[in-house]
Amino acid sequence: MADMKQVYDFAVKWCDKFRDEKVNYIELVDHYLADDCDALGFEMDCGNSFAEVYGDAEHNYEELNRIIDTVTDIKLLGSAIYSRWRYFNHWAYNGEEILEFKNRSWFILALSRLSLLSGENPFIFKGVPQKIRIVSNSIGFGPCPEPKDIVEQRITINSSGRVWFSAYAFGDGFGKYEKAQTRNYKIEKAVAEDILQEIATYFSDEYDEIFATDIGNWEMQITNTEGKVYKFNGSLCAIFEVDGFYLSDLIRDALEIDDLYVFDGSFKPDKVNRITVDYHRVTKIKPKLPIREEASYLTWDYTEQLIIDRRSESIEHIQNIGTDCIISHKYQVPDGVVGLLDDLDAEYLFEYIEGNPSDVIDTPDETKEYTITIDFNKNPQRVIKGTYDKKGLPEDFEEFAETVFRFMSFYGFGEILDPSTYGKVRRQKNDYIFCSITFDKGQKSYYYITDDDSIEVGDFVLVPAGGDNHIAMVAVVNIEYFSQENVPMPVDKTKRIIRKCTEEDLDLPEEQHHIKNKIYS
Repeated sequence: MADMKQVYDFAVKWCDKFRDEKVNYIELVDHYLADDCDALGFEMDCGNSFAEVYGDAEHNYEELNRIIDTVTDIKLLGSAIYSRWRYFNHWAYNGEEILEFKNRSWFILALSRLSLLSGENPFIFKGVPQKIRIVSNSIGFGPCPEPKDIVEQRITINSSGRVWFSAYAFGDGFGKYEKAQTRNYKIEKAVAEDILQEIATYFSDEYDEIFATDIGNWEMQITNTEGKVYKFNGSLCAIFEVDGFYLSDLIRDALEIDDLYVFDGSFKPDKVNRITVDYHRVTKIKPKLPIREEASYLTWDYTEQLIIDRRSESIEHIQNIGTDCIISHKYQVPDGVVGLLDDLDAEYLFEYIEGNPSDVIDTPDETKEYTITIDFNKNPQRVIKGTYDKKGLPEDFEEFAETVFRFMSFYGFGEILDPSTYGKVRRQKNDYIFCSITFDKGQKSYYYITDDDSIEVGDFVLVPAGGDNHIAMVAVVNIEYFSQENVPMPVDKTKRIIRKCTEEDLDLPEEQHHIKNKIYS
C-alpha cells in the first residue's frame, strides 16, 4: 500500500470534493476516484470486509457516525470507500444520488477519518488565527437573479483589525459578476481578535456540516500565525452557535454590516429601538347647571403616553389627567425591555389596519385618537395615526398591548401599600398558624393548621378534604396567628395542611387536583 502522505492527500482531496456544494456529481461518480483507490492499493470488495466488522456502517451514515472512532484499519476503511463509490458508479439507479445528504455525509465522515488516521484532521483548525476569509454566495435553485441583485459577498478580517469587504451583483451571469460595493476599513484590534478567536475555537472541534442543494453556499479559509491555511465550506443555512450567540451575528455586529450573508445567509433583521404610543381623548361633559352663559359644557382633555425605549432600557407610562395633574410610572428593566423589543417583528409590526367603514357612528361628545411612532435600527421612522378603536388600530395592537401589560403588571405596585405586607402580624413563639383556604374561588373558607412559616397568602397547598380525607389542592386566602387560649376552633379538631405544593404538583392537569385515591392518615 502507498505511504501515509499519499493516503492523506487522497483523503483530503476527495473530502474537499464531497464538501464542495458546487461539485458536479459526474466528477464524483466517474472513474477518477477509482483510479486513485487503485493507485493506493485499496480493494473493491462490495464492502463485504468492512460489513463483516462494522455491519450496516458499510452503507449507513448514522451507523458509521456511531462507530467511526473505533475504525483504525486504513486499508479496510479505504476499501470501504472504494466499494461505496462503486455502488453509485455501477449499481445505483441514478448516480446523482451520491449528492444526497446521507450519502455525501457518509463519504465526508469516512474520508475525514482516513485523513486523521494517515495524518492530522485537515478540517479541524489548529494554532492561533491570523486571518479569515469568507466568501458567501446566495445563488440556489429558483428564479434567475436580476443583474443588479447582490449574489456574493467576500469578507477578510485580520488580527490587527483590518477589514476588506466586497459585494458582487449578478451582472451578466455566472462567472461574470460585477463588483457593486467595496469597503476597506479598520475595527478595534481587540474586537477583531475576539471574532477570530471565536471562529477559530468553533472550528477547532468537530461540528455538524449541513448540505442542501437548493440554496447558496459559503467557503472559509482560516490562516494561522504559522501561515497554514485551513479550508471549510457548507450550505448557506449553517447556524453556528457560541455561548448562545450565532457566529454570523457576531461577525455582523463586529463589522457593523447587518446584511452580511456569512454562514446562515440571513440578513440580520431590523429591530425596533423605540415605540411611542400617544393616546388623546377629548370628552365634552354637560353639567347639570350651566357654568356660564357662553359655555354649555366642560371639556376634559385627557392624554396618555407609553414609551418603550431600547437605549434607556425603560418603559414609561404617563397619564395627563388634567391641568397640572400628571401620573407617571417608569420601569427600568435591563435586558427585560430589550428582550421585549427584540420579540417584535420589525418588518411587519403594525403593518395592517382594517379601518372603520364609512357609515360608522361616532360617539357623541367624545373623540379618541392615537399616534404610534416607531423608530427602527435601520429603516426610517414610521408614524401611524387613527381612531383608537378595534378597527382603527393596527390588527396586531391587541397582542402588543397584552404583552406590554403583562410585562408591567409583573412588577406590580410594590409593597408599601400592600395590606399583606403592612397588615401582617408577627407570630409569637407559641402561636398557632391558622390558614384560611377555599376549595373554589369565592366560596366559603375553612381553617387549617400548619407549622410551615414559609406558606404565604396565594400559595397552593395540599390538604385532607371531606369525610374520606382525600387530598385536595387548594389556595391559601388568609393567614392568622392565635395563642392557645384564643384559637378560633379546637386545635385537636382542626385538620392540618400536608405541605406546600411543588412545581410538579402545579403541573398536574386540573382533573387531578383532587386526588381521590389517596387517603390522608
